Amino acid sequence: MSEIKTWKQYFCAICMAHCSALAKVEDGMITELIEDTISGFPANYCPKHKGGLHVTGVGGILRNRERLQYPLKREGKRGEGKWKRTSWDEALNIVAEKLKEIKEKYGPEHVAILLDEPKGLEFAFAQRFATAYGTPNVFTPGTYCGVPTYQANYFTFGSQTIQVRKPIYYYYPRVIIIWGSNPIHTGGTLNGLLRRDIHLAMDRGCKIVVIDPKNIDVDPHTGKRASDVDYWLKLRPASDGILAMGMLKIVVEEELYDKDFVVKWTVGFEKLKEEIKKFTLEDVEKLTWVPKQQIREVARLYATNKPGVIGFGNALEQTVTAFQTCRAIAILRGITGNVNTPDGGEVDYEPPTFTRAGSFIFGGKMKEKLQEFPRSPERTIGGEFKVALRSAYVPTPLFAKSILEEKPYPLKAVLVLGSNPLITYPDSNEVYKAFMKLDFVVVIDIFHTPTTALADIVLPAATLLEREDLGYWPAGLGAIKVYPKLVEPPGEAWSDLKIINELAKKMGLGEYFFENEHEALDLMLKPTNLTYKEFAEKVRLIPPKPLYDPFKVIGYRTPSGKVEIYSKQLEEFGFSPIPRFEELTKSVSGSFEPTEEYPLLLTNGKDELYRLSSFRNLRKLRVVSPHPIVWLNTETAEKLGLKNGDWVYIETKKGRVKQKLVTDPYIHPKVVLASFGYWGEFNLNQIIDGNPPYEPVSGSPQLKGIPCRVYKAT
Repeated sequence: MSEIKTWKQYFCAICMAHCSALAKVEDGMITELIEDTISGFPANYCPKHKGGLHVTGVGGILRNRERLQYPLKREGKRGEGKWKRTSWDEALNIVAEKLKEIKEKYGPEHVAILLDEPKGLEFAFAQRFATAYGTPNVFTPGTYCGVPTYQANYFTFGSQTIQVRKPIYYYYPRVIIIWGSNPIHTGGTLNGLLRRDIHLAMDRGCKIVVIDPKNIDVDPHTGKRASDVDYWLKLRPASDGILAMGMLKIVVEEELYDKDFVVKWTVGFEKLKEEIKKFTLEDVEKLTWVPKQQIREVARLYATNKPGVIGFGNALEQTVTAFQTCRAIAILRGITGNVNTPDGGEVDYEPPTFTRAGSFIFGGKMKEKLQEFPRSPERTIGGEFKVALRSAYVPTPLFAKSILEEKPYPLKAVLVLGSNPLITYPDSNEVYKAFMKLDFVVVIDIFHTPTTALADIVLPAATLLEREDLGYWPAGLGAIKVYPKLVEPPGEAWSDLKIINELAKKMGLGEYFFENEHEALDLMLKPTNLTYKEFAEKVRLIPPKPLYDPFKVIGYRTPSGKVEIYSKQLEEFGFSPIPRFEELTKSVSGSFEPTEEYPLLLTNGKDELYRLSSFRNLRKLRVVSPHPIVWLNTETAEKLGLKNGDWVYIETKKGRVKQKLVTDPYIHPKVVLASFGYWGEFNLNQIIDGNPPYEPVSGSPQLKGIPCRVYKAT
């Protein structure tokens, strides 16, 4: 075979940029991975090529000797690390019999499924399995990653799919606000667009605003950081909603909003005018640490320069006021006429035609099961979080509580798919106790993790390069794309789809599943009139289409057909129909106020080289980024007797963890920025409280803005 024929195109699913890449396949092995510069598919968004273009792919993941290759069953006590290799038939029989036993003895709701961010169809497959089995309890990180934003958009604009118009060089925004996001390194709603194109906008005079306590990188082409742009607001962690209300106050009181648009295309503007009278800009300054003059100037800048863009990350979703914070920002975008308008910076995108995940999970034959075992608030852990229930998930902080406190009932078994809850859920020590109390634990993964260590059965999974699959996620955000199988998986590893499909058959649920994986993939593509094979050969990717008219406003998919500043839907759910300033202060008051014992405020960030808690076992990555880093202001560190490179303890009322100090003269002097996702004694979630209060709509716990102290490790 000639060399050119060995290059195969695929889409990386390590992060949500989903870059197109090329793999060189020789003798059944991938020997090289490079950027795809020839297909025309979206590419070159990833700053560290974490999809495998350098360190994680060839010899990093695919040929790693630590890959799980065979089904394992526990020997000895849970957590001892003693395993015995078994066959797929025996492993699935053990799982099936145990799950059937628990269902008969306690009821199906006593089993939970724990999922991570979707990559292929496995997320929808697992949800379908939950429906067929009869459990409403599916835990996902949607609590604080995606759902608050999506639902805030839904209740405001009638769509979850509001995105920045792309690419930037087609329309050149006049102002870009980077809010709680680090798009050059770890993503956010601006993601690759800024990473690749922001310099084009800046060259045209676009004003840049950064809202973040850290001096983040802004433009990789020029090396500009937050300290180099037009405005850098070093706000207090967890005070974003208050800042948004302050900006709304300026825009409304100074009549900087789009008056014609507000009259014709919004509902509830008078209610907003009433709400902003209840606080002063001095209140906002005190609670956010942002000078009121900066707030004034940034609000004026955004409101009077269209098109304007606000790109934000999930930092906004990780507080007890997450949903209404996202709502306040959505309203700010709305009243300035920046969404779905000819001169706005953000538009509604319609996903391409394919079988929606909701239909796959709940439609067809699955309706029978939902009648027998409804996903109702009465049956579901956390049923009071009605918006979470709409998104088919249970908030993660309730996982350990349901087991340890047996409220509303105790979970007895879990099926964990591609997730590492022992590291990624808040209050890791409580999560550990919960796992130890369970009757049965099954984990599906590609490597051993702290969570597999507590399993009874471990099932080896194939990566997306080793199986045929479809990328439909983020389903509400965009494209559907093919994931071709490029090489064989190691040993006896199976695809996630095959594992779930075969387990369903073992449990007598085969009528709700498929003869094989291709049958399911064909079903997802049925509306396109193409089979999976045809789609893979002829199409490969269908992008979303923007739902706006470049010449006029065509309306919104809310009940009123307008931007709903005041949402009657939320009111009917029992939630505040409009963001309330007093409610938004809950993330910076009470137990979240600094004290004499804990005078600093803890926030967190991700390491761009890794994916959340994944790949910490890869030696090639640890050579590049070996330590969990905590950032602290240089002067603050000096006052504490600390210097750059010290190992330090970060302590909250929940305990302490160890990380390596990097001092930074620019970071806010009251802020501690620690690394998320590391294992063992470095795991930040050991000191994050999983107890209430929770965000009342989505169930988010407070992960940022937590009182702490820092001192030298001994």
